Amino acid sequence: MPFLLIAYPFLELWSLLEFSARTSALATITYILVMIIVGYWLLQLAGRSALLTAGRFPTAAALRGQLFAGEISVAFGAFLLMIPGLISDVIALYVFLRAALRALLGGAASSGRRDNPMTEERDIPHRTTAERDDRGPVTLEGDFSRVDDD
Repeated sequence: MPFLLIAYPFLELWSLLEFSARTSALATITYILVMIIVGYWLLQLAGRSALLTAGRFPTAAALRGQLFAGEISVAFGAFLLMIPGLISDVIALYVFLRAALRALLGGAASSGRRDNPMTEERDIPHRTTAERDDRGPVTLEGDFSRVDDD
């Protein structure tokens, strides 16, 4: 394992040199810049998506399972795209495909589960289905006093 960590930067450099030898130096530089821009854009997209996901869940326990499912995979893949080299881009493609398959197959398989508080039916009187929204749980504010039936 330590050998791979030492050899990895040299393998990335070798892959870029081979790519440059087969195409041209301008194509290699353009490829590197395009991958950095795409990685940066995907990293921003994953960050916004993570913030929106975090805002939908009231507790950290409910958030943890949802956040790490997709946004972290996209962020890791975006970071790999920003590293110059073909090996990291292939690994990023693998991460993206795995996250997409998990979202497609896992989303269809888990559609019957009720882990997501946004999909649960809320027990609110005098509220119709048309009045429900995606803002999360309802918070009632005001002064309350406890009345015991003695």
